[in-house]
Amino acid sequence: MGTLTPSTDPQLHTLLRELGELIRQSRRQALRAVDAIQVRTCWQMGQHIVEFEQGGLERAAYGQRLLQELAKVLTAEFGKGFDASNLRYMRLFYQAFPKRDALRHELRWTHYRTLLRVDSATARDWTMHEAVTQNWSTRALERQIGTLNYERLLSSQDRAAVEQEAEAKLAGLDATPRAFPYRERSVIDDRRAS
Repeated sequence: MGTLTPSTDPQLHTLLRELGELIRQSRRQALRAVDAIQVRTCWQMGQHIVEFEQGGLERAAYGQRLLQELAKVLTAEFGKGFDASNLRYMRLFYQAFPKRDALRHELRWTHYRTLLRVDSATARDWTMHEAVTQNWSTRALERQIGTLNYERLLSSQDRAAVEQEAEAKLAGLDATPRAFPYRERSVIDDRRAS
């Protein structure tokens, strides 16, 4: 009996293709699950920080020191991802999106951090909706915010032209959030031994 290879057995080739697709699909699902957990964790951490700070006037007075102290302790125990800047973003995240059920599971933590740069709640909600429906990567989202796409659409007489321009500029960017080789390390990861 000869060697069994995909080139000599079409059924083996089909099996390998199906198994490969199953593995790729499972990996995509796992990444989406991790992203959803990370977003939920960041929101909950922001909620806890805000509620602790609002627990009294004394606590409100040392908000900056609180974040520095939390960062020191959390980083020592859990590793990167818990610096004062990221904790500040978590606090802002909870304040900007007080209803956790309104969060979009399609977006990653980096999307939400980027959305926090949008001051207007209406513009932020519109931009969040567009990021989901258009499947924007974080890079594409940054571009849309940086070019003031929402504001330009509001002030434009020719919305179709503004939308076409935005689509043309985004065409050069990869459409899917997972297409980029860089992947932020999740703040819920354990520290890796060096």
